[in-house]
Amino acid sequence: MDLNDYWQENKRFVMTVVGGLIAFAIGNAMIGSFIGDELASQKRTRSKVEKDLKISRYLGGDLAMARSENESLLVANSELAEKVGYPTRAEYKLDSSKGTAGNQYFAAVSRVREDILRRAGRVNLRIDQDLGLPSLAPTRDDEIERHLDGLDVVERVLELAISERLDRVDSIEITPDSGLRGSRGVGHVEQTRIKMKMSGRSGPMLRVLASTQTPSLGQPILIEELEIVPERTREDEVRMEVTFVAARLHNTDTEEEF
Repeated sequence: MDLNDYWQENKRFVMTVVGGLIAFAIGNAMIGSFIGDELASQKRTRSKVEKDLKISRYLGGDLAMARSENESLLVANSELAEKVGYPTRAEYKLDSSKGTAGNQYFAAVSRVREDILRRAGRVNLRIDQDLGLPSLAPTRDDEIERHLDGLDVVERVLELAISERLDRVDSIEITPDSGLRGSRGVGHVEQTRIKMKMSGRSGPMLRVLASTQTPSLGQPILIEELEIVPERTREDEVRMEVTFVAARLHNTDTEEEF
């Protein structure tokens, strides 16, 4: 078959192929015209980045310096944890050798209530007899532990109130961290709050407050909120609302391998 015969039989196919080649050539030229410069620029940028990545950014002593800084941060973190975390006294900690958590809770509450109320009566200090504890005793071990943390703070403050002959401790409320029962948990810093309302002469009240922050009398108790206002009906008295915090720190070990 000669070329003329092939053309006569396949000229539609040949024209389609030729048309496609022409369209491709035109399209390629248009693409090169519109985005060719941008494409070339991006290629140059990629090449430069690849070269930069091959260059070492750290000197031989940088790793040792990073390790040293990490160790310093771990020490600082440990010191901060000691200052923030509340050091609950031994008599307020659960001990598996001393029976159930519930029995230990009731024993601690009875001991503190009997002692504090008796001594407060001697100096005419009126105290909220519930000591901030719930009317229905907690049943979960973790909630019992947090209320004992709060009771420890309450006893420390009331000891000072008795010593300074404060006039009145109108109310006390111990509230465990809301995350203790929440799905998200308590986070890194768990806070049991102890809110106390006091009223009376300003001198004894301020001395009590100052004593809670005196290291010589034990680790200072963290204060979250504080408000002192004059009594409306008595010019020589004030009211104070203070929220102390017994904090527990979780997951404080941040050490990583280098």
